[in-house]
Amino acid sequence: MDRRDTMAQGRQQNNGSRQRCAQSAAAKAPAEPPKAVCAQLEQMNRKLAAASAEILRYQTRLFACERQMAALRQENAQLEAACEQARQEAECASAHAEQLRQELARHAEAVRPVPVAAHTSPQPEPSAAQSPRPEPEAEQPPQPGPEAPQPAQPDWKPQTRLEHLSVELMNWFDDMMGA
Repeated sequence: MDRRDTMAQGRQQNNGSRQRCAQSAAAKAPAEPPKAVCAQLEQMNRKLAAASAEILRYQTRLFACERQMAALRQENAQLEAACEQARQEAECASAHAEQLRQELARHAEAVRPVPVAAHTSPQPEPSAAQSPRPEPEAEQPPQPGPEAPQPAQPDWKPQTRLEHLSVELMNWFDDMMGA
């Protein structure tokens, strides 16, 4: 048993020595940190501060971009609404112009001069008992030559609301065509 006791006693001494060594190393480490560790810690603190500042800059830029996107979305919605309103106004103007063209066409047909021959009463045809008499040729006025100027059209002035609208429409078409 002596051997066993001696080995156990040796183990206890070794364990005790190890504990004392570890305690002394632990006590010395926080008391005096080496300069290399301090320098490394300061360098890491500077890197952390720089990274935090960069993150803050990116967050600020991100916030500004988000505000700009919101403003652009709002402007886009306003432009789309204005385009839709312009389309509706164009459709309305087109429909109004078509209606005015139809009214103008109806008005033109209504005021179209009727030929004089249509208003004369039909003449009876000469019977076989009556021989057709040759009518004396009336003296015809001299025909103007081709170089004679055409008579100017009389100035026409619109009198009804429809005529005023048709004149306005025709002027509008002339302006559009660049005439």
